[in-house]
Amino acid sequence: MYDTYIFDLYGTLIDIETDEEHNEVWERLSLHFSYHGLNINGDELNKRFLAERDRQLAAAARHCEYPDFVMEEVFREIARDLGGEPGQAWLHETVRWMRTLSMIHISLYEGVAEILGRLRSSGKKVFLLSNGQKTFIEAELTMLGILHLFDGIAISSEAGVSKPDPLFYRYLTDNYGADLSSAIMIGNDPRTDIAGANAVGIASCYIETASSPRGVPVNSTVQILNGDLRQIPGWNG
Repeated sequence: MYDTYIFDLYGTLIDIETDEEHNEVWERLSLHFSYHGLNINGDELNKRFLAERDRQLAAAARHCEYPDFVMEEVFREIARDLGGEPGQAWLHETVRWMRTLSMIHISLYEGVAEILGRLRSSGKKVFLLSNGQKTFIEAELTMLGILHLFDGIAISSEAGVSKPDPLFYRYLTDNYGADLSSAIMIGNDPRTDIAGANAVGIASCYIETASSPRGVPVNSTVQILNGDLRQIPGWNG
């Protein structure tokens, strides 16, 4: 039925819970800064992070409707304001620290590796189109053992644009050769995954999971309301 499968990541393939707003996350991350001579408390670090993130998003919004930012660049500007000149390795480490400090739970949904593998072995092209940060998305795909199961991985922080912007789909086709004429988008969020698919005129499959927003109209080709990924079209497992 479809030759190209485009998957969302968080809430669709990966069950995840994080809390980046918890004060303890920022207090501990401020220690990471202080270890490098960049003295700042958690509350101030959080405020500066949000302000710099919003500044970068506003700048990026001049070029697209749904922009994204690079977290390393946010931390770079904060460190510079504190008198530091961080290297790329330290910036990557800082992003990973923030992610791990805010992590409550992460796991694959049942059958993910099997389904992705079966789709590819049957000749389908499998792509990931994910909003988020490249540094921790690639690390989490590796940790969960599914990095190798995609023909292309498009991440919003790297593209500078996020779902549901049609430009993100163009990024996927231009950089990874995804054929949208035979594609279906599979995701758990009608505001980003389904709206994006509709904007570029491809089929969509909405899968409702615990992290799906409630009370939002869903205008998808297919709806799976019990979270069972094995019900996606063309899956014969």
